[in-house]
Amino acid sequence: MDKATAARFFGQAAIWGASFTFIKFALEDFSPNQLVLFRLILGAGTLAAIILFTGRSFKLSGTAWFHVAVSSIFANVVPYLLLSFGEQHTSAGLAGVLIGGTPLVTLFISTLALRAEPATSRKVTGFFLGFLGVALVVSPWKVEGSSLLGALACFGAAASYAVGYAYVSRFLSPLKLDPITLGANQLISAAVLLGLALPFFAWPAIETVSVTPLLSLLYLGVLASGFANILYFRLIQDVGAATASAVDYVVPVFAVLFGAVLLLEPLSWNVILGGAVILIGMAIAEGRIGSSSLSPASSGKANKS
Repeated sequence: MDKATAARFFGQAAIWGASFTFIKFALEDFSPNQLVLFRLILGAGTLAAIILFTGRSFKLSGTAWFHVAVSSIFANVVPYLLLSFGEQHTSAGLAGVLIGGTPLVTLFISTLALRAEPATSRKVTGFFLGFLGVALVVSPWKVEGSSLLGALACFGAAASYAVGYAYVSRFLSPLKLDPITLGANQLISAAVLLGLALPFFAWPAIETVSVTPLLSLLYLGVLASGFANILYFRLIQDVGAATASAVDYVVPVFAVLFGAVLLLEPLSWNVILGGAVILIGMAIAEGRIGSSSLSPASSGKANKS
């Protein structure tokens, strides 16, 4: 992973890391389906404005449009709804550690569906260390007030994200399309599909909207859905689905750091130790350490993961 790719990787992790807190804030005034629909519209509008400003084109082939529509279900509609629902019934911390399982699910799916991304011993070791680090950082055994239903919803979001990573890598990345064009079309497709499904959802009246939920919604739409979607497609193109999904190991670390710096939450030993374990796991998965223990075949693929 070169410096530019690493910057996009950690930038996406930072943006997504803050989103758990902002989802909590936004849910104070919006229902889950309202939050997701407005988030998708704001994200699509942001990327559409970038396309118009830079002279890009929205045009995609019919085949690409089909794959974009399918990927929008797994990468946007389903996980956004599940996370918004799940965080009504569970803590943001537990939601973070469950989303941290995305890379392991992605590795499993990619191994079955993507011949170019085999599950080498290096990747398996690195990803399991990453998940252990996430568990240390978030420390779910300390979390109270969580429900099984909320936890299952958040894990369902992680599984949906994993399917989205693998699907994009298999069907859209080979087309070498502009990440901004892909991101805009995916969010537009997601907003349209959710809009068609709205008759099946409750839509409570929005009586008042305070400043914090409104700003949180803007953050989730413009940054977490808009700009982060560009990084999402670019990372999958650059490093593949399994390695790109490892961003979800770093997301909880940034979530805790934001809390420590902005909310003066304590930075405990488990955060420091867990962060170190995550970085070691990523380094192993990337082939940057432990290369002497790898087989020649695995070592030859280290820079392609």
